[in-house]
Order: sequence, then structure tokens, then C-alpha cells
Amino acid sequence: MELEENIILQIKSKLSSLSKSEKKLGEYILSHAVETVNDNTSELAKKAGVSPATVVRFCRSIGLSGFSQLKIRLYADASGLDREIYTDITSNEDIAMIADKLALRFNQSITQTANLLETGCIEKITAMVDKSPAIYVYGIGASHVAAEDFMHKFSRIGKPVVHTLDHHLLGSSLINASKDSMFVAISNSGETNEAIKLTQIAKQNGLFTAGITQKRDSTLARIVDVPLIHHGGEAVLLRSAATTSLAAQLFTIDVLYFAYVARHYEEIMHRLKNSKINIQTFFRKENN
Repeated sequence: MELEENIILQIKSKLSSLSKSEKKLGEYILSHAVETVNDNTSELAKKAGVSPATVVRFCRSIGLSGFSQLKIRLYADASGLDREIYTDITSNEDIAMIADKLALRFNQSITQTANLLETGCIEKITAMVDKSPAIYVYGIGASHVAAEDFMHKFSRIGKPVVHTLDHHLLGSSLINASKDSMFVAISNSGETNEAIKLTQIAKQNGLFTAGITQKRDSTLARIVDVPLIHHGGEAVLLRSAATTSLAAQLFTIDVLYFAYVARHYEEIMHRLKNSKINIQTFFRKENN
């Protein structure tokens, strides 16, 4: 079942990809969300300065069946909520409001990612994890955090994972890797030069390649054997570090990890239990 997204944030995330007239309508709706609930198509078009046909196209462009669905979603998500919660962080922002704003955006990003993830792609990657004697994974910047998370999760269940920020060293490893190995590139934009070059090296040497990115039309998504597309969150002015995009990457890796665990549940639970007991015993002896 597809999860329902917050319509305000859904509109915000789509604005940059809309036509000029649709964007104008979207900006009007964002500023008059509650009032729009009481309008019909003609009234809204007149107030926004667009044609009634634009209203119909706008609804389809943001993934809705029509204006009636837009009104229902606006009524559910906009009525009774403080409009400030949908804005970017401001000077001297109240801490409780910061938490509420981030929680709203994180929930939206996870929901949209859950709706975007393709079951078939997850199954193909987990099948290759089974066959691969080694998994190579790369990410830079915030995607490096996601790559480390990938390494930690799969290493704990006995899969050999090679991960390093040194792309020259990783490139050399890929050239000498077993042909049955796989390479996973993580790049939010899908245009990170190092991730693309490493993917090309992996492909030239016969490795299976997968990419985790939010851009379906990006270079990375086009060249890998299997792309995993996640949502990246809306663009905001204040973005000193990745927030919702990183959460979406980590969620994608979690889905991939648990999908693999579900295929080998008894074996993996046995491995985790044994490793926990042995590590606890080892460090207890060391402390004594």
C-alpha cells in the first residue's frame, strides 16, 4: 500500500520541475492552502492568475488524480496547522519549532522514499549480495556516512565489505576484484565524479553495479546495472549539512539490509547471536 505524503511538502518538492504557470499556481496554493479548500477550479484559477486547464495539469504533475483529491489532501494537512512549520529555519528559531519542522520533513522524506523504492530492484541487489564474494561501496561527503552504514550493517552479518574514501585505492581494488563481486555507489545527485568513475571501472571489469541516488535521470542511475531511487527532500536555503537526503539514503540501506536478512533469517540471527556472545566474552576477559 502506498503511503500518503504531506501535500504541502509534496508541492514544495515538485515546484522546480513544474512549468511556469503550474509553478505560479503552486506558489499561490502554498500561500493560501486553507482558502484553496473552499474554491472550485475556476475560482482558484482566477485567484492564481492561471487558466482552469493549468489547475488540472498541476494536479497531475504533482501526482494527484484531480482537483478534488488536492482539496481533500489540503484539508487534512493544512487545516489547523501553524503555517510556520512549513518554512525554513529562521533566526532565533524556537527549539521546539526546529524539532517539529525537522520531524515533518524527515517523515515526508521517508514516506516519499518508501513510495519510490522498487521491489524488483531491491530483490536484484539482495540476490547479488548472496552471490558476491566481496562488496565494494563508495560515497563522499554525506554519502560517505551512508556508505559507512552500509559497510557496518553487512559486515556484521558476515559479508566482506570494502569501503574507503581513497578513490584511487578503491579503484585499484575494483580492477583486481573477483568478477562475481559487486560495487555500490552512493551519490545524492548521481553526478559525483568519483562515484561515476569508480562505477565505470567496476563495469569495465565485469562487476555488478548498483547506485543509490535521488535522481532517476542522473549519470549514475543511467550507467549502473540497478539504480535505487530515493527521495531527496525539498530544497531549502539553510542547508549547512545534508539532513533529509541523508535520512532517505539511510532508510534505503535499511530496507536493502532487512530485505536481505529476511531471506536468510535463521542463519543471520544465529550469526548475530554467536558474534555478540563471543565479543562480550572476549572483552570481559580483557577487562579482567
